Amino acid sequence: MKIGIAIPTLVDGDAVGNDVLGMTRALRRRGHDVLLFAWTGKVNEPVKTPDELPQTLTSPDDVLIYHHSIGCDWAVKAVESLPCRRKAVKYHNVTPPEFFAATNPAVAAGCAQGIAEVGRLAKTDAAIWADSEFNAAHVRELCPGREVAELPPFHQADQLFAAEPDYQAVAGLDDWNTNILLVGRLVPNKNIPLAVRAFADYRERFDPRARLVVVGDRPVPEHAAEVEKLIDEHGVGGATLVTGKVTVSQLKALYLTADVLLVTSLHEGFCVPLVEAMGLRLPVVAVPTAAVPYTGGDAARYAEADPAAIADRIREVLADPAECQGQVLRGWDRYESQFTNAAIEERFLSLFDELLANGRREPASAG
Repeated sequence: MKIGIAIPTLVDGDAVGNDVLGMTRALRRRGHDVLLFAWTGKVNEPVKTPDELPQTLTSPDDVLIYHHSIGCDWAVKAVESLPCRRKAVKYHNVTPPEFFAATNPAVAAGCAQGIAEVGRLAKTDAAIWADSEFNAAHVRELCPGREVAELPPFHQADQLFAAEPDYQAVAGLDDWNTNILLVGRLVPNKNIPLAVRAFADYRERFDPRARLVVVGDRPVPEHAAEVEKLIDEHGVGGATLVTGKVTVSQLKALYLTADVLLVTSLHEGFCVPLVEAMGLRLPVVAVPTAAVPYTGGDAARYAEADPAAIADRIREVLADPAECQGQVLRGWDRYESQFTNAAIEERFLSLFDELLANGRREPASAG
């Protein structure tokens, strides 16, 4: 039995890439032969091209696991047509195309294709595993009655916790001033402009020495430029740091010097920074959109998508040490019970065993 894991682009450190590599490690610990397939592979692993997939998974006993987060016709066709009876789709959600229509039409087209392909995937006999109940509900909306299992993604929290913090990355930030941390790429669905407006309001009404630290790269330069312009317009340029992409050690230091994690995303399929904050005992203020309340649960304090409301909630969290500590403890309990990689691995292997068991059943005869 060979196991193929397919993804359009496999990058170490990317949220979907971390899930792929986590599955790979778990299956290899069991002694399975796991092969990775992608057009682009930026990992310390051999990665085969999609052209090799049909020649590799040729037996009914082989297994295909496809990670879906954007349009990928070759992988969808593989789920539809390869002879292996054991297939699973890990659904990470697809960002709605309207978020990229004005800044990157090519990405918008890929997102539109990806959403259309969810319906195709739901009509196959593949098992569907969704990062969150939010993602599962999307599949059921497109294909009513479709069975979907919830499976949180593997993540880099173990590496983050074990890393030696790079305090050079936070030189000047490790003082007594408030640091508000936002972890996410500068892309439209992360809604960083709302965070900037909320931060400006917070500084004006509560804490003129507070800082905003935005951690993430700039894959959409036009949108990044809009965010930086907004920072200047609100007069918080000297109090805002946009780091770009960072190492795990640098990210660890940024978490440890932060006072609160802020999440203002308009669309998330899971939101890994919530898990990282829970594990590192950092309080969270979030707008409860998409999958955020499913992942955050009672470990986050929620505010409506309004700058003043968000600023008020940050103030409440930081001004009440007892409540803040209670929130941190709730986050740790939630992390330990649901979101450690060990807990996710146990859930994944249970679903994988179900997949193998179902694949041993002979297809029903047409007659």
